[in-house]
Amino acid sequence: MPGSQVTAAVEDALTDPVRIAAARRLLAEVPGPASYDRLSGLAARLVGAGHAKVTLFTDQDVVVGGHGLPAGVVGGPALLTGPLSVMVVAGGSPLAVPDARADDRVAGLPAVTSGQVGAYLGSPLTTAAGHVVGVLALYDAEPRPWTVDQAELLRQLASSVVAELELAAANAAVTSSTRRLGIALEASSVGIWEVDLRRGEMDWDERSAAIFGHQGALRLPMDVLMSQYVHPDDRESAEQVMQEAIEARAQYTVELRVLRRDGGVRWIVCRGRVLSDAGGAPERILGTVLDVTDARDQAESRLVAVQRAAAIAAVAAEVANATGIGELADITLRGAEVLGAVSGGVAVREPGADAARLFLGRRVLDVFREGEAALPEDGVLIAFDDALPTQYTARTGESVVLADPDEAVARFPAMARVIDLLGLRALAALPLLVEGRVLGSFVTYWTTDHPFDTDELRLLEGLTAQIALSVSRLRADAARDSAVTAMTEANQRLELLAEAGSVLSGTLDIGEQLQRLASLVVPRLADWCWIVSTDDHGRLQETASAHRDPGREAFVADYVQRMVRTVTPEGAPRRVFRTGQPLVVRDLSPERIASVVSDPQAKEMLVSLAPSSVAAVPLSIRGQTVGILCLLNGAERGPHSPADVETAVEIGRRAGMALHHARLYGQQRALADALQRSMLTEPPRIPDCEIVVRYVPAAEGAEIGGDWYDAFQQPSGTTVLAIGDVVGHDTRAAAAMGQVRGLLRGISYSSGGSPAGVLTELDRALAGLSLETMATALVAHLEPQEAGGMRLRWSSAGHPAPVLLDADGEVRLLDVAEADLLLGVQPGFVREDRAVALDPGATVLLYTDGLVERRDRDIDAGTEELLAVLRECAGLPLDEVCDRVLRRMILPDAEDDVAVLAARLG
Repeated sequence: MPGSQVTAAVEDALTDPVRIAAARRLLAEVPGPASYDRLSGLAARLVGAGHAKVTLFTDQDVVVGGHGLPAGVVGGPALLTGPLSVMVVAGGSPLAVPDARADDRVAGLPAVTSGQVGAYLGSPLTTAAGHVVGVLALYDAEPRPWTVDQAELLRQLASSVVAELELAAANAAVTSSTRRLGIALEASSVGIWEVDLRRGEMDWDERSAAIFGHQGALRLPMDVLMSQYVHPDDRESAEQVMQEAIEARAQYTVELRVLRRDGGVRWIVCRGRVLSDAGGAPERILGTVLDVTDARDQAESRLVAVQRAAAIAAVAAEVANATGIGELADITLRGAEVLGAVSGGVAVREPGADAARLFLGRRVLDVFREGEAALPEDGVLIAFDDALPTQYTARTGESVVLADPDEAVARFPAMARVIDLLGLRALAALPLLVEGRVLGSFVTYWTTDHPFDTDELRLLEGLTAQIALSVSRLRADAARDSAVTAMTEANQRLELLAEAGSVLSGTLDIGEQLQRLASLVVPRLADWCWIVSTDDHGRLQETASAHRDPGREAFVADYVQRMVRTVTPEGAPRRVFRTGQPLVVRDLSPERIASVVSDPQAKEMLVSLAPSSVAAVPLSIRGQTVGILCLLNGAERGPHSPADVETAVEIGRRAGMALHHARLYGQQRALADALQRSMLTEPPRIPDCEIVVRYVPAAEGAEIGGDWYDAFQQPSGTTVLAIGDVVGHDTRAAAAMGQVRGLLRGISYSSGGSPAGVLTELDRALAGLSLETMATALVAHLEPQEAGGMRLRWSSAGHPAPVLLDADGEVRLLDVAEADLLLGVQPGFVREDRAVALDPGATVLLYTDGLVERRDRDIDAGTEELLAVLRECAGLPLDEVCDRVLRRMILPDAEDDVAVLAARLG
């Protein structure tokens, strides 16, 4: 679209008179910023944004609440984010700007160039009629990404803001209507009263009290009413009529004389209706009173009209307290019956749709649905086709009053069927209007000829006005409850996704990951579930399962094991792997169950688990399906909701990525372990000397370590024992380890030098060959003595000292030179040899620092623990000594590799 057309479209959206009128109506009734401060603050806290703002747009923008805003902003224009919010209102859709300075649409705005707005997320405030009246926005000074979940959360909160605005407007309308009703009642001198049957007290409003000579509303006990205010000749009959109505939970009308405070006597018509509590017990009486002293001499028709007015006023009072549309329809039916009608009800417009939902009083049967016993609880949906006065009035807002059946059929041909069904002779359909908005219609039907007089139409209009206000209130309440429910469900989904992310990142063990995930989604998303994945050859394998009944978890695991071996192409695993798309079956038939697996026993097991609905989603990464998460519900829980399926799909994406990473880790770890072990040769077999080696890789991380050991014989017959640790845990450290080990073996074998000499030459070689690495190392010689026996000669380059375990069980740490330096620190450093005589049966243990040093234990404490363990190993075979040391000294989550070399003299 050319630029001029875009500008014109924006102008049209902002200057639309209908949209501006809708916004002005809501702005005029804003009670204060508290509600909008709370909702915007909730949005900011949930998303972690620094600023939030609620703005209404009439012909100019006005901030009505916010969070993190400077003083004085509320009540004025949105100077900082106004241009951004204009884009939201004009487009009628959310606007997400992660980095404002890099977004050509907004980079030139003053708020962006000044550095005050670096990221912006705005959601339109859209009324039920589809008018965008404002914006709920979040913004920060620094750029930040906005997730899909955060945008959806903001949209839900925007719905709550609209509900608050509509409720404020509806409350204002109710207040205005109440005033008008009060004026009407004042003009007709109709008083309203209420009796609390539990307390035995009556409350009079001002008009009721005035009839008895009091000023202002009054409360008095029922026994005082009867003894002081009811004429003695009328007390017994009045009490009898009231008591019969209480027992029947019915309405009543009584005409009697009352005594005024000044001694005067007046005639009144008193009408009441007994109301019950939730258990059916009579709780209160709501009624009206009218002074008819002067009217007793007037025509009977006038008296009837006044009584009808009083009855309609009582119905209107009940309408104001209705708690649902169905209850409202029952009450309006009573209002229709007061006027002699046989049927009455309300048609309420569906928000955003060209249709209305019709509710009739529950005592009216077979009205528009021939052959059925009653209307459904949620009414009958009727389209705006103008076929009947009900639809016509609900659509146009125009009243329809028809007293002639022929005229009714001529204007509305579809009325012929209704007239046949009910034998109708007259009807009146009046619009439910609130602040110029058509909410639906109120309709009444007569089966007798019924000319409408002015007074009756006036009563109908008054009752219709009160019904309209109640419908508006109920809608606002429902919208607010719906928004709160949706926000709660969205938060629960976000919490579940966050927990799933935590579970999947907590370990790199595939089986443990997916089992934790299965236990997380049951029972929050399903009654039971299973997860299957593929092996390296693409074959299905069971991975995890869970059931809300812990006693059935083993049974489910057994079923899944059988299922993956016998699942058919129609089964969820095969279909989802084949399509890469979710599979949702809302009604799992017995035939479908029978087609899932070919194994008869697996079929029986599935039938006993009684699934009625299933939702299977792929665990995928970059378009590749690596597993399946299948959620199953029983009949009692019912099918999975769209929100549950959407949440499961997102969990599948995250699980697929975690599964992919865990597999890569496993492959890398296996490769690293194989490479590491290929560099560590088996020890030589030497007469009168047993040598045992062990290597344990770190529990976490796929890096190749730098720990190593070696054992070999020099040409002279001397046995060389060596152990070392190259600084670092990566491929460079592994490469350096191989070079250091090879150099040491070559220098020692060719030179036949002492341990100190070998380390000195190795240090020079590292420098001369520019290997640029540092390492610890210890070289030891087992040297035969002329007088018999063996001597251990050793030298250390910053390596932990060797341990000597004598045949009699004595353990001691062999000293090393105090100033020993690591290899690669100072080439040419002069090193020293140490020596000790060894008795037959003595054991020498060499090890790397990972054995004695870890995060919760320093090297000195670890060395003392090693000596204590070795004291318990006297007399054990050398293999068992090494295994016990590793088992006692290394935790399952060790962070460093460990190499051990032990030699025992025969």
